[in-house]
Amino acid sequence: MAALMVFEGFKQLDDLSEIHGEMFLDVLGLTKSDMNSFAMPDYSQIVSHLKPITDIEVMHFIITNTYSPVLKSRRIDALDAFRNFCSDLEWDKNIINESMKLTEDMIDLKPIDKGIKNESFDMKPNISTSTGSGCLSVVAIIIAYTALFAFTIMCVISL
Repeated sequence: MAALMVFEGFKQLDDLSEIHGEMFLDVLGLTKSDMNSFAMPDYSQIVSHLKPITDIEVMHFIITNTYSPVLKSRRIDALDAFRNFCSDLEWDKNIINESMKLTEDMIDLKPIDKGIKNESFDMKPNISTSTGSGCLSVVAIIIAYTALFAFTIMCVISL
């Protein structure tokens, strides 16, 4: 539950957040009083407790329910945190990728990823293949706007 709460924190709270949290409690067989007395472990404790899990159903539950708020948040920092989490768990990449794909299909969202289309989990950090600084596009926009402005001035003067 702690891992789910960490990633739910990336998503904006709305009217359904409390109901969604109660559904998690029901699935895990917990009550609100259990949660209130639950001491929130730190990240390393969460990973150390989840790492030895081998039940594919439980792994799927954890990946799906931690990836869903990451996708819904549309935040790059959330995606980076999720990728680090998956890497730290050291679970089978295929199971993680399958769970991620199912989650994306289920909520009909693809990840935001620094302009790089990467729809699967990769143990290595993302490295951009772009080598440009973006200056050329800025210069092109300035030239286009200057030409448009000059054309507009010439049309006004000729009237």
